[in-house]
Amino acid sequence: MYKLITCFFCFEQFEVLLEIDTSFTGSDSEIYDCEICCNPNKLDYEAYDGEINRINVGDGNE
Repeated sequence: MYKLITCFFCFEQFEVLLEIDTSFTGSDSEIYDCEICCNPNKLDYEAYDGEINRINVGDGNE
């Protein structure tokens, strides 16, 4: 599933591919480098039955 996110650092938007199973329920974190400024963005998301309910983009330098 592709999601459009806004970079935590440069505020540009880019797409990320979140590969979650259609039956996945729970939360996960992943790091994606911005396609524009190359800084790491940490995505925290929650899903229910493979659908993302909440997504938060933060500093991936932690």
